Amino acid sequence: MWTHHGLVVLLTILTSITAHLGIAAPPNSSGNFHRNRRDIGSNDVIRGVNLGGWLLTEEWITPSIYTNGAEDEYHLCADLGKKKCLSRLEDHWKSFFTRDDFEEIKAAGLNSVRIPIGYWAVDVRDDEPYVSGQYPYLIQAVNWASELGLTALLDLHGAPGSQNGQDNSGLIGPVLFPTNTSNTERSISVLKNLTEEFAKDIYGSTVIGIELLNEPRLSNNFSMSQLKEFYSDAAEVISGVDGNMNVFMHDAFWGPQYWSDYNPLSNSTSSNSNNFIIDTHQYYAFEPLNNLAHNVILEKVCNISKLLKNRELGILPTLVGEWSLETGHSPNSSSSSIQNKDDSREKRTWFRLFFEAQLAAYSPDSNSVGDQPSRGWYYWTWKTDYDIDTWSYRRGVAQGYIPKDVSNSSTLVFPILDNGCVDSSYNYTAPKNPGSGAIRHCPSGLLAVSMVIVTISFFCIL
Repeated sequence: MWTHHGLVVLLTILTSITAHLGIAAPPNSSGNFHRNRRDIGSNDVIRGVNLGGWLLTEEWITPSIYTNGAEDEYHLCADLGKKKCLSRLEDHWKSFFTRDDFEEIKAAGLNSVRIPIGYWAVDVRDDEPYVSGQYPYLIQAVNWASELGLTALLDLHGAPGSQNGQDNSGLIGPVLFPTNTSNTERSISVLKNLTEEFAKDIYGSTVIGIELLNEPRLSNNFSMSQLKEFYSDAAEVISGVDGNMNVFMHDAFWGPQYWSDYNPLSNSTSSNSNNFIIDTHQYYAFEPLNNLAHNVILEKVCNISKLLKNRELGILPTLVGEWSLETGHSPNSSSSSIQNKDDSREKRTWFRLFFEAQLAAYSPDSNSVGDQPSRGWYYWTWKTDYDIDTWSYRRGVAQGYIPKDVSNSSTLVFPILDNGCVDSSYNYTAPKNPGSGAIRHCPSGLLAVSMVIVTISFFCIL
């Protein structure tokens, strides 16, 4: 008969071995269950994925819903008219993401979702072609996340006038967001609305933060001082609604080090200064970082790793809110579909190395998570219409070049060096057949863990 004393002894041995190897023990159901999920400085590392192309559509992600040459949601609805556009988008909102997707996200070892949304989901005028109706699906998404133990970051991806002139803002063209106060005031009103709704107790702190503006593009017409003024005004409003809501601010591609010691409320009477987080996007798909040699890319990834773990520079808590496996082509070019047909071992070997290199870089090291800037990451994106291999997380899992459970270190392949970067010289080749599981190198200590687990299993059935 299995005895309590025997269980204590074996669990003690197992805990000792896993601690020696740096393997995290299973979560204690009584330890973290009731903690404040927004306190991400001391909670689990964010391992997330974006729900791109859903509540704010992008033609390259979901070309099946685009017609007549429209390249953004503004022109899609302008071409179709509001009635037809609403019907088409309603069908899309209902079907593109379902609870099944959230369950798959959870099963993949992810613990959070970043949900892009356009301002028109909350505030659309009659003279704008956009249609509204996304909000109930946003509520449903947060509820699904809550039920499955995931958290959510709500991201204002599209602002009035467009903050970057790109399709991901809903409107390709000139950056008109900073040209009048109406645009900034409407944006702040939307952010206030989202905060008021999702700070309610019924959501159980599932929404850990609100992102003020996705990828603002600064220029002679959109200055850093204008962006900081918007950040300050928006942060004050959000903090006034709920002082515990994290405020996420994109770095405007200036790098997290630029924002060292930044406090958007420094000139405010508000006392809140502990919930500001920088969002940096790390891509190798676009100029000037496209078409780099693989070894150069890995070197740059390693350098970002060192920056995000540096405790001496005053860098604010930082997460990598978007990254992918694309390394040289625009996502809306034909190259992606051509590349998608190549399931070669060489390609999948590189994808695995590139994924794990970025995973290591964008995750904090295991010692004193809250003392370093790094807070984790959100991959872009969970899926696309045709699951483009460099952009679709679920395709990577299915084909084996993304670990099947990213929360489990034993599913990883590449060792981590003392500098926090992967050992890219490690001898690994992807399995012959796509979808076959990768096998991690096995230090002798892991054999001991396996023996203990087998022993526990043996005694449990006596």
